[in-house]
Amino acid sequence: MPDVRYAERYIKREEAYDLYGDDALAYARFQFEGDPLADRVAEAIMADPKVREQFNTALSDGIRSVAHPPACLRELFSEVDALPLWMEYDRMNLGGQTYRRMGMLAVAVLSSWALMNGYHSAAATKPLAFTGQLTERAPRRLAETGRYITEVMQPDAMHRFGTGFKLALRVRVMHAQVRVMIRRSGQWDDDAYGVPINQADMLGTLIEFSLLVLEGGRQLGFHFTDEEAEALVHLWRYNGYLQGVDSELLAHLENEAKGIRMANLLRLVQAGPDEESIAMAQALRVVPIQIARTRSERMVARFQTRVHDGLTWAFNGNEIAADLRIPNRHWRHVIVPTRMGIRVLERVRRTVPGGTWAADWVGNTSVRWEIEHALGGTEPTFRAKRTA
Repeated sequence: MPDVRYAERYIKREEAYDLYGDDALAYARFQFEGDPLADRVAEAIMADPKVREQFNTALSDGIRSVAHPPACLRELFSEVDALPLWMEYDRMNLGGQTYRRMGMLAVAVLSSWALMNGYHSAAATKPLAFTGQLTERAPRRLAETGRYITEVMQPDAMHRFGTGFKLALRVRVMHAQVRVMIRRSGQWDDDAYGVPINQADMLGTLIEFSLLVLEGGRQLGFHFTDEEAEALVHLWRYNGYLQGVDSELLAHLENEAKGIRMANLLRLVQAGPDEESIAMAQALRVVPIQIARTRSERMVARFQTRVHDGLTWAFNGNEIAADLRIPNRHWRHVIVPTRMGIRVLERVRRTVPGGTWAADWVGNTSVRWEIEHALGGTEPTFRAKRTA
């Protein structure tokens, strides 16, 4: 096996190399690579609040509207304003519609599979642990994630001045600020974890938000054509481009099959959770109870929590759910009646004229209402701050 640098978190190295060859080596390398361009922007913003204003102006009106921007800001917008040759707006719009028509069940898959799967990797959650917001902000964190994803999925949201495009850049700079703060703290161990919010982990997030949501939707009974599935992956590939993910990694999202292969590699080499990531998983599962305001809402929330637990077992499998100490294992069977009901609705959608449009409208409206409720009338700032 070639001599490469591995983070301590990278397990089963020889097996990974035997199965995935150079991809396994590249994944090891990308755990030590971050986003230097965004980091320079973050450092400039932290040094001079005026740069934040310039960044916001460039987002809204273009970099040419900014007088005397720092070089790092010019470089950032030169990069993201250039369209990659593979990007297609029509495909992204189809991908967004595919996501939206799952409605709140997409949120359920996101929470019980994508996020829980991410929390199973202690190393990947360390940057969030650094902010001191492990458990007390779980409802807000989930709502902010939901807002970001929902806006990315709207029609034409990823055009240059679309809301999704702007949020992707805000999230990128927020991640960079977290990286810079961690670096300055002197409390991070690269040998153990790789670079904070590294390229490999950013790819993992893209996979969780695309491939896992697709597969979760299928397990719940949703039907996706090949074109719809590939369009959804394409949308997240472009999202990764805006967030500074390396083109070599983005090539693994050229289609769903390549993405699945990489997802299997990631699953193989993750070391598992620790007490901090388990605490995050436990906080996530009780979010409905935390935001319930009335007795009737609390009753519904307790039922939602059991369903969430059941889906966590059904989607992630026994090992991951047990590692995260998820209770209510017998509720994993809830997926069966859910699948039966969704399959009936999907047959109606596919046969009735306007069915897909109606599913899109109902799904999008329900998710937007739920996120507004969770955010309590305030909007995410997507700014990094440490509370502990």
